[in-house]
Amino acid sequence: MTWRGAVWRGTITLALVVAAVAGPRPARAYVRAVADTTQLPVFWPSPCAVVTVYMDGFTQLTSDEVAKSIAAAAQAWSPDVVTCPGTGADGGPSHPSFEIITQLASGGPTPDITGSDGKNSIIFRTTTWGHDATAIALTTRNTDPSGRIIDADIEVNALPSYQNGYVWANLDPGAPSAPGGMIQMDLQTALTHEFGHFLGLGHTCFNTAIDAPPRPVDDQGQPVPDCIQGADIPEARAVMWYQVEPDSSNKRVLTDDDARGVCAIYPPTSTPAACEANLPDDGCGCRAAGGRPAAGGALLLALGCLAGARRRRST
Repeated sequence: MTWRGAVWRGTITLALVVAAVAGPRPARAYVRAVADTTQLPVFWPSPCAVVTVYMDGFTQLTSDEVAKSIAAAAQAWSPDVVTCPGTGADGGPSHPSFEIITQLASGGPTPDITGSDGKNSIIFRTTTWGHDATAIALTTRNTDPSGRIIDADIEVNALPSYQNGYVWANLDPGAPSAPGGMIQMDLQTALTHEFGHFLGLGHTCFNTAIDAPPRPVDDQGQPVPDCIQGADIPEARAVMWYQVEPDSSNKRVLTDDDARGVCAIYPPTSTPAACEANLPDDGCGCRAAGGRPAAGGALLLALGCLAGARRRRST
């Protein structure tokens, strides 16, 4: 089955400006994504997953900037960064038992992701988008009926600025403004959100215009609120709220509830699982790949599920 989840571009409203002045508040809860037919929570059955990045002629950022932004977004969810609630068996801090490994493709065609192939891609769509025009990025997960994730692909809306009204940027501190006052979207922020979908989290709200019922419930058993632009509610503080703001990088860092979500899906273990794909990188946080490499042992564990998979999309 296939699930698709995206993040939309928001606009800065008075409600959000007032909230920022008053100081951030934590989100209230997290939402597990579920398989369509069985409503079972989705998860990766292995300790890590490799994701290959295809720039497809994307030039708004350099390959180094893209590699940095994507690797940092993956790192936001990693055991190295996330501390789980409570303590480990030894009384010390504990961390989720899953890692995302990112790598740049150095050649080969952009893959066709219309079917499930047991491989994971990030693809910059530079010529055609084919999805909701207001979505800036989108994740498609393929799962089996038990909820095990077989593969997941992320697409980035990288059409020229005259078509979508913004440019992608690396909004690190001190980053220059876009020429001509063009709206900038922070790639790291958007990919941090999409990696949450990749891991098995859903939005902290329900979009009545496009989401199929039933309305999700959070980990407290409460129905999530409607997705409302500029909403001044705790759920909107989460990385997994449905939209990010232009010219902002304030959702690069997980809230406590985003962290609780990844820890719930991938409970800490006393001995971290070895990730065979976690090889030395190229110095910028992204491994270099020749063409379309094999996904490694982490993904081979899921290949046996391909025959029974159906595809569902989510934004």
